[in-house]
Amino acid sequence: MTLDDVLPEPDWRTRHERRVAAPPDAALAAACSVTLAEMPLAVVLLALRTLRVRRPPPVPFMQLVEQGVGLARVGDGVWAGVQRPWRAHGETRRVEDVAAFVEPGWVKIAMGLTATPDGDGALLATETRIAATSDDARRAFGRYWLVVRLGSDLVRVSWLRAAGRRVTVGRP
Repeated sequence: MTLDDVLPEPDWRTRHERRVAAPPDAALAAACSVTLAEMPLAVVLLALRTLRVRRPPPVPFMQLVEQGVGLARVGDGVWAGVQRPWRAHGETRRVEDVAAFVEPGWVKIAMGLTATPDGDGALLATETRIAATSDDARRAFGRYWLVVRLGSDLVRVSWLRAAGRRVTVGRP
């Protein structure tokens, strides 16, 4: 399943990319292995969001995305879920088919991670797409997105930088 299969027409879309000195498979492995501890800016931003400061767990960032954010792997390099992140503690709903979900009041979120050949290395990219299931959800998420978009972008940039550092020092 691809991002186009899950959310072909999103209301919001962000894309970040970084050239890394490694073949695509090594770049993807590095990105999937990055831990939050390798992303100091993300640690600060997440602490601000939760109002709790704690030592980052020594698990891959993508594992935290799956467990904490509630995005499930739905394809090779694609994660998706249904949420109401604008609520005080957020709200996540597990659904089998995110693409087909239409219940009003939610947003569908899909995130993709790709690495394509680029000269002597790879272009590592992450894209996030969000689609609201109703006008009310679109307005609520729009207000939320105004506040968190910059932080969300910085987390992704920090993630790709950490992956780039990983491949530079030869760690998967």
